[in-house]
This record gives sequence, C-alpha cells and structure tokens, in this order.
Amino acid sequence: MAAKATQQPNAIIAAQAASMMIESTDIEIPRLNIIQKTSEIDAPFGSVVLDKQHVIADPEEKIRCIPVSVMKAWREDIPFDEDVPARIAYTKEERDEIGKDSKWNMLEFADLILMFFKPDDTDSEDAYPFVVGDKQYALGKINVAKDGYRQTFKRLATFSLLNPDVPLPSRVWTFSSSIIQRGKYSWYAPGLSITSEETPEEVQKFTANFLT
Repeated sequence: MAAKATQQPNAIIAAQAASMMIESTDIEIPRLNIIQKTSEIDAPFGSVVLDKQHVIADPEEKIRCIPVSVMKAWREDIPFDEDVPARIAYTKEERDEIGKDSKWNMLEFADLILMFFKPDDTDSEDAYPFVVGDKQYALGKINVAKDGYRQTFKRLATFSLLNPDVPLPSRVWTFSSSIIQRGKYSWYAPGLSITSEETPEEVQKFTANFLT
C-alpha cells in the first residue's frame, strides 16, 4: 500500500499533462527586468525584478542561479523612436539575408532562462514556486543585448568553449545588475559570473529535461 501511495502523485501529474496536451511552447517563463530610470515598474533603480512584481535582487547584489536555456539570435538595430518592428534572425544565413536589404546593422542578442535559488531571508516567497528536491526555485527569462550580452552570453559562451565537457547547468553562477556610466549617462546592465559550486544533482536532472 505504501508503494502505491508514493506513486499516486506522479500518476496524477502524468494524467493531467496528457489530458491537457501540454507542449514546451505552452510553458510561460516570467520576465526578468533590470530597472532603469525610465522603467514603468515600481522598484528601485538598478534592482532585479521578476514578473514585474518581485524584487529578487538589489542593485549590485549577487544572487545564485543556474543557466537553464540559452538562445542566440540577431535583430535589426532600429532606434527606439523609429517605431518600426525589427526583423529577427535565428541563423547566420537568415542574418545575412536580412542584412542585404536592411539600412540598420544586425545586433546580436540572446534570450536566457535562469533558475534562481530561494534565499533563506527573502521577502518574496511567492517568487519561488518551483520545488526541486527539497528546495524552492524561481525561473526567469531575460533578453540581453549590447553590454548585457557581453556580460552574460559571452561569459557563458567563453566557459562553454573552454570547458566543452562541462554542461552549463552543472555549475552555479551569480547574477547581478551593475552600473555602467558613459559620459553623463548611466544605466544598469545584467551580468553573470561563474562559481566553483556544483549544481545539486536533482536540479541537473531537471534542467536536462527542461522543455523537452
């Protein structure tokens, strides 16, 4: 009887997923925002906000995370005030094809999905709804370009290139927003840094099957 009791929740979950016909495209990951001076989200300048409501890090604060999914692409670097939708390329061939007749440069960017550890002293309990093993986590998606691209995607890419046998999700990283100043202008950009901490085994299994 005890064995049946432990299997029942998994059976219910499998039945629910089958009846709902859930696919990877049905999964919605909350957005991560780095708050700027012109942001409409009510949060401190430079803070990291999840789903437009949870402040999960203060400016310059480093929080532990795991890279779950990384996708590089290109888009036309159209000025904001032009109000023209940018064309996006997901391969080098598409990038070159768009570049043939575009009057704007093609800008590298990346979509990152990150998994954040729930801190012991957090005031945003609801931001970490995903239980893996015996710990709670949050998932967040951020679009990075320019300085943010350099400080996140390029660091991930460098690590992957120099450690081809080490999966990105097997190591814990730190995520933070740091101030950048150029002349009279200043803004915050996201950054990732590698640590020596290994990701918990159950989380590695979760990330290996994520969106598959």
